[in-house]
Amino acid sequence: MLIEYVKAGQAGAQPRGSKLQLGRGLFWFLAVGFVLLVPATLGQLPPVVASHFDGAGVPNGWSSRSAYGVLLVAVGLLLPVGIVGLVHMLTQRGPQLLNIPARDYWSHPEHRQEAVRRVRASMWWLGCIMAGTALTIHGLILEAHVGQPPRRPQRCATGVRSLDRGLVSTTAAANCRLSVPGVKRECSTSN
Repeated sequence: MLIEYVKAGQAGAQPRGSKLQLGRGLFWFLAVGFVLLVPATLGQLPPVVASHFDGAGVPNGWSSRSAYGVLLVAVGLLLPVGIVGLVHMLTQRGPQLLNIPARDYWSHPEHRQEAVRRVRASMWWLGCIMAGTALTIHGLILEAHVGQPPRRPQRCATGVRSLDRGLVSTTAAANCRLSVPGVKRECSTSN
């Protein structure tokens, strides 16, 4: 598999099962789930939704059900698609418009295509995190409204911290993937 990856990278083609293809596929899977799940469950929420909770789990922020739904779609679908589209547009001619590590290395003609592929893959994975976070928050909001008055689920804080760590780890990993190959660099994703 590693040899296949190296050969494909040298030839400029994407190896089968690449991070780009996997991230794109996972994002669209999440997007389809989002499109099916959110409209089907939005009606389960009251007309005024508790959308923010204090440290004790007591609601301290409210929105209308429609405003909540619009914000959820904007953050979970529209923003990730916009980011992916913008990066795709900016990288049509190579990575020179991006602020990436080892810019001199990745700007050489023989490395440009790989830099673009890696950056685009990272954006699809960012989209997955955003869509997954929106779906997770929606599930927690639904759970919070099971009883009256609404209460933040106990596991909510742990879930949000895990999502935060996932975002930090993914960002660090993307930064390491854009390091100069063969140059020793400390790439740690531990918190």
